[in-house]
Amino acid sequence: MTVRTQREGPVTLVIIDRPERRNAVDGPAAAALTDAFAAFDRDGQARVAVLTGTGGTFCAGSDLKAMAAGEFPVPTADGPPPLGPTRMRLAKPVIAAIEGGAFGGGLELALWCDLRVAAEDAELGLLNLPKGLPCLDGGSVRLSRLIGHGRALDLLLTGRRVPAAEALAIGLVSRLAAPGTAAQAALNLARQIAAFPPDGLLAARDTATAQWGLTEEQALRAEAERGLSAVSATA
Repeated sequence: MTVRTQREGPVTLVIIDRPERRNAVDGPAAAALTDAFAAFDRDGQARVAVLTGTGGTFCAGSDLKAMAAGEFPVPTADGPPPLGPTRMRLAKPVIAAIEGGAFGGGLELALWCDLRVAAEDAELGLLNLPKGLPCLDGGSVRLSRLIGHGRALDLLLTGRRVPAAEALAIGLVSRLAAPGTAAQAALNLARQIAAFPPDGLLAARDTATAQWGLTEEQALRAEAERGLSAVSATA
């Protein structure tokens, strides 16, 4: 089994379990990740998900050996992306727990998450780009929106490794944890979020995401409409 899930109360853990490949994702693993997050989104008792990897590594990206062997689906603009869930729009938040490395598509997978908790000795980077492999899982889009255009270009055009301390300073990760404790720190954060009343929190999350495609006036109206709908739901 390349992807495992387990429940911790209202929190769903999604674990990439391919330590022999540094949790690089092949076709079956991408499909399993998609299925795991679709199931989380449908589960009315699950409030927050945590995505992590085994063996002290988050994810090394797409499995290049599987690609070379022709065992990886050929990506298309309309089909599923290489890493699986990165074009899904979930109704609930996901937290990435990063140990070791989040490289290439692994970083794109982490960028898809709402929050990122990284170990203090972790490294992140789009190492696929110097190898001539493009971003296909949202990296070049989400990176600019998360850390700003100039900083994003520094990472995109160099493909360099970013240490965790710098990642925190530029907003690439949300929080740091002691080495070996990123998953537990992310689980604690997920439990804290899950304890909040959901309607207002999810309304704020939705409008924060939707505003990228709106004018300021449209975004403010959308915030009011979504927030008032949340209040009505709890009245």
